[in-house]
Amino acid sequence: MTAFFRFWGFYPAPFIRAMRHLSWVCLLFWSAGMSSAHAADNPQQLKSAIEQQKTELDKTRIAQEQIRTSLKKTQQQLAESARAQEALEDQVAALEADQTQLKADAGQLEQAISELKPQISDSLKLAYTLGDQASLSSLFAYGDALSTERNLRYIKILLAQSMDKMAQLQQAEREQASNQQRLLEAQAKLSKAQIELEKNTAQRRAQQAEQNQLLATLSSRADAQSQQLATLLEQKKTLDAQIASLNAQAARERAERTMQAKADAARARSEQAQQTRANQPPAPEPARAPSPPDEESPAPSPTTASRSGAIPVLGKIIRSYGAPIAGGDMQSQGILFAAPINSPVRAVAAGKVVFADAMKGWGNLIIVRHAGGYMSLYAHNSRLLVQTGARVNQGTELALSGQIDGHAAGLYFEVRHGNDTVNPARWAAYRAVSR
Repeated sequence: MTAFFRFWGFYPAPFIRAMRHLSWVCLLFWSAGMSSAHAADNPQQLKSAIEQQKTELDKTRIAQEQIRTSLKKTQQQLAESARAQEALEDQVAALEADQTQLKADAGQLEQAISELKPQISDSLKLAYTLGDQASLSSLFAYGDALSTERNLRYIKILLAQSMDKMAQLQQAEREQASNQQRLLEAQAKLSKAQIELEKNTAQRRAQQAEQNQLLATLSSRADAQSQQLATLLEQKKTLDAQIASLNAQAARERAERTMQAKADAARARSEQAQQTRANQPPAPEPARAPSPPDEESPAPSPTTASRSGAIPVLGKIIRSYGAPIAGGDMQSQGILFAAPINSPVRAVAAGKVVFADAMKGWGNLIIVRHAGGYMSLYAHNSRLLVQTGARVNQGTELALSGQIDGHAAGLYFEVRHGNDTVNPARWAAYRAVSR
């Protein structure tokens, strides 16, 4: 029985570890949801969001494997419980057979006792009678010594048989009491074992149900994370394609301006040479044809912000560049401003609007290209006030701020140099307007 109950009273180690990490799993679910929400609100973080989403997905899959291992262990223990139940039932059956045999033996003992009692009584009566007669004959028949001796021997035999039968009777009664006590003890032991086995089986089944539920939750979470990861990858693909297109366009424009400047210079030299050959008085050097305005060229009629701190929007910074997001490893790659809906969103520096449209994950988005290869991004606007191709000055109203998510309103602002995000505080143009 000791070996039979050896596995009771403990849970499998993998399941205990999984339960200890249950709070971590819940936190992981919350953090993943928050991270995804912020990634959607801040598409500038797509690269970091994708990496963290992959990490979280890997953690979820590891947790799934741990729960599957624990579940397998629980199923093995339930199988052991079932085998133990069968063994216990066999022992109960054997005990019942013992009970039946014990009852039969008790019946036989009772029968023997009922038969012995009259025999003992008759033997005692006969011994008493013979003994009394032997005493009288020894008094009145002096010559019959042989007969007296014979009667006394017979009395002794009868008494010995009676004592023998009484001893048998007492032994039978003791055996019956001992068997009855053994039977009661065995019944109590098996009853306790049955209760413990049922309790253990119920715990294992409850444990199995918890593991199945947790595994289902983790599977659902893994599916959601996979879908979120696919969404983030698609957003990153769109963003990278758009930035690459804008950079390629800027490169083409720079090449065109360079070629135009060279052509203008060659034409001016040719005209001057012709005038010299004609022996004409030197003419003033012709002015070069103006090259197409660069991105940083000011617009004809700038509109400058009238209040300090109103660029890019008049509001409070609720998350700065590099700040952690959702308590996780992700860091903000831009600045998040809280501002009332429809607050004016203004250009940080002069430049050219190279994108003004809605983009998935960004809302209504403005991208302005500036001198030095810088770009400024203004996301989640409620309304756009400029179009692609427009040239703007510092402070020009670009859009009206909108809803960032279901709970906050404002603007997300980001600075890029090439394809990489940079801390806006390291850009001189932003430092100038944020003082």
